[in-house]
Amino acid sequence: MIGGLSLLAGVLLGLGAARLPHAAWAWIAAAASACVLLSPIRRVATARRLALLLAGIAMVCIATGRWQGLRLLPVAADSRVLLEGIVLTVPARRGAELHFDAEVRIHQGPTPGDGQSRRARLAWRDPPIQPRVGERWRLVARLGSADEFSNFAGPDVARAAFRERVHFSAQVLPAALNARLSLADDSIDGLRAWIALRIAGCVADPDAAALITALAVGLTSGMSTDQWRVFNATGTTHLVAISGLHVTLFALLAFFVARTAWRWLPLPRFVEREPFALLSGLAAAGGYSLLAGFSVPTQRTWVMLAVFAGARLCARHVGAGRTWALALIAVLLFDAFAPLAAGFWLSFIAVGVILAIEGTALARPPRIRRAIGLQLSVTLALAPLTFAVFGGVSLVGVAVNLVAIPVISFLFVPLVLAGALASWLYPTVDGLLYGAAAKLYEWLWPAMVFAADIDYAQWRIDPPLWWYALAVPAAVLMLRWPRVLRMTAVACVLPLVCPTSRLPEPGEFRVSVLDAGRGSAVLLATHRHIVLFDTGDAWNTHGSRIARIVSPALDALGTRRVDLLILPVLNPERAAGAATLAVERGVRRMLAGDGCGDARFRWDGIDFETLTAGRAADACVLRVSAGGHSLLLAGDLDAGAERQLLGRLAPRALASDVVVLSRQASASGSSPQWIESTAPAVVIATGGVAGSIARAETLARWRATGAQVFDTRRDGGIELGFGTHGIAVRGPARMARYPFAWRRVE
Repeated sequence: MIGGLSLLAGVLLGLGAARLPHAAWAWIAAAASACVLLSPIRRVATARRLALLLAGIAMVCIATGRWQGLRLLPVAADSRVLLEGIVLTVPARRGAELHFDAEVRIHQGPTPGDGQSRRARLAWRDPPIQPRVGERWRLVARLGSADEFSNFAGPDVARAAFRERVHFSAQVLPAALNARLSLADDSIDGLRAWIALRIAGCVADPDAAALITALAVGLTSGMSTDQWRVFNATGTTHLVAISGLHVTLFALLAFFVARTAWRWLPLPRFVEREPFALLSGLAAAGGYSLLAGFSVPTQRTWVMLAVFAGARLCARHVGAGRTWALALIAVLLFDAFAPLAAGFWLSFIAVGVILAIEGTALARPPRIRRAIGLQLSVTLALAPLTFAVFGGVSLVGVAVNLVAIPVISFLFVPLVLAGALASWLYPTVDGLLYGAAAKLYEWLWPAMVFAADIDYAQWRIDPPLWWYALAVPAAVLMLRWPRVLRMTAVACVLPLVCPTSRLPEPGEFRVSVLDAGRGSAVLLATHRHIVLFDTGDAWNTHGSRIARIVSPALDALGTRRVDLLILPVLNPERAAGAATLAVERGVRRMLAGDGCGDARFRWDGIDFETLTAGRAADACVLRVSAGGHSLLLAGDLDAGAERQLLGRLAPRALASDVVVLSRQASASGSSPQWIESTAPAVVIATGGVAGSIARAETLARWRATGAQVFDTRRDGGIELGFGTHGIAVRGPARMARYPFAWRRVE
């Protein structure tokens, strides 16, 4: 077991390195560790563990260096490339766009004709022909993606791209050169896509079809936001992804079926019953794991089943700890970047806790008490990790899982798997099985929603870093230590029950200018109030930026409700975002466009002033002042509206220390009069088209005044603190949050 942890430690050291060693040193380290592990020296425990540690570091450094060598970044705002390659993943629809990964070669672009295959993450809006996994395409694309955000809180898109070895992202453009060059060959991914289409055709309810698809073939792109909310609130997200429990149950089912059918099958005499059943169950589990996309939980489960089957066939005893360690080593050897995925930690820690409890139990309690104890132990052990990854833990999860695990595992999943097999072998009957699964979903879902909507069903908080140093050993203590010592671990809950406020002191306010892609969102926090200026939505986002961008920022402040939402201009996308925020978090008051008016109010010693401008006075501006310093949020003012607003105010009335640019730093705003009248020391550009010529010219005009310019499309989110002490700037998030070697452009 120590060997597996040594390899894991080496992998983590490699992933956390601030700078990569020279490639030659990495290969020398790999060769040295291989020599130790292949020689008699490996019998010395210390030497073996050091070799595994060194091997982990070398594996990550070599893989990261290769990824960086193939990484492709746009050299200009409109860097276009001609690609040719094979679709690797099942395309997922998000609004009007299809998103998929492809293994491509570049024929024209920044690195033409280098002959290297790269993994591209592509988005294609309204394709005339929907691509399918396995097909070969020629595409014209523009480098860069509108979905790459970098903030101090929220989803880490860059880490996910690195974890999946994506070398660049691009938007497919309408072009005559776009063409499908060949159809797809037979493959496991093609089978997954075909089964997903069969499910969609057999089940009318899209939510039920999405859940059935997720459990059948591991494709979760069709899951709705409300479904994820319910599963997160009830602590049952692990049941949506195909977990080790499902793979194990399928292996057991195949084992018993093969064991029963052995006597009727025309098998040679040397094929004995038990080996045949074991290998059949292992093969079935492997097939299900491949059908599910071979995620980390399924990898871990299949390796542990393989070790168990091999030990039984060889009449050897392999302890639970060694089986767990062998699975850990196998997963890391298969993918050194696996620890970057939350599923890796959730899977191995949960199984480790179960093995530790079951392996050290002196007496077997009654089944119900045993199930409750196991579920509670796993929940407590995973609590620090769930706080770190998901920002909260479900308080109703133990009770819900006691019902949901058997129902989903023994009723829902068998129906889904039977339907998937029928789709492949007997397509005429799969509709009945999928219909039965959909009916079961229809009966169970209201109960899940009821549990999720209970007050305080989910405890959401963002603990300070020092808390994890206490919580991790406390979670270990609560597993098998005496009851008195376990009670001392409960003290770790106190900092969460009575957390210190993360909001500023009276007379100060904090500003988070969020990176929302082409949209803009600014979060202002005073001592007791939260103000959100804009929702971060742009064309065709349908309010999705609230969940991805704004909600994590609110959680980081330790608050849920927004006291005031200001929409600089009202349009359908922002209205959808406002509705999402009101439902998910709550909004006390909202102002939009001409509804803002010219008004002043004071909260917690901070002065707020709203101003309207434009032809119909339908554009709103917000100015915030504290301690002799001010912030101006210009919203959607164009040059004409800027001049109109300046014409009816006293000279220098809008002079501010920090200005968030109007019109998302496009050429239609930031007139010379506006620049001269506001005269800021810090300028922040948000949203818009990254790297465009018009944007560069606009920012150049502001730099000419001596202002310090930040661009969220390039730098990520920016945080500022205003008070009597002055203005403190934190950021940019793109560098402050990711100081690792794999973030650097070598």
